[in-house]
Amino acid sequence: MGGQTSMLKKFRANFRSFEDLLLFIQIFFMIILLPVMLRLFSIPRLMRVLTPRDLKVYQNLELKNLKGKAVKFTNYILSRNSLKSKNICLKRTLVLYHFLRKWGMDVHVCFGVKYDKVFEREIKKKLEGHAWLLYHGDIFLERNTEATKTYKLTYCFPDKMEQIPEADY
Repeated sequence: MGGQTSMLKKFRANFRSFEDLLLFIQIFFMIILLPVMLRLFSIPRLMRVLTPRDLKVYQNLELKNLKGKAVKFTNYILSRNSLKSKNICLKRTLVLYHFLRKWGMDVHVCFGVKYDKVFEREIKKKLEGHAWLLYHGDIFLERNTEATKTYKLTYCFPDKMEQIPEADY
């Protein structure tokens, strides 16, 4: 009985409303579907699909609350062992991009690469990729912005000069 009470308290602490639970479920299913979408679509097309056309504008406090929940839920879901993969930063960035844009934040998705870790017996370098968000030109919601700055930017969406084209499903 004590275990059930503890679980109920945990549930109530994380889901204060039906909307919180709905957001968690939406994020969960988006994370599950992203690997399939990444195989089906090119990155530019995927970005058009993930870019919401209907934006909701929220007050600063409400937006801050929603942003915090999206980050918390996304990080929690991605931290589960069965969902761990090499592409955590990509999934995290794409999920947060979708929801933050939907809530009216003008965030941009950036992709970059760098060479890392020279193999000991060979003179080859390993190419690593990373994805992150920009907001008002600054790296946004990254744990280590200095590490992110070591990547060479290869693609950003939407480009500041680019209008977001209609997605054709």
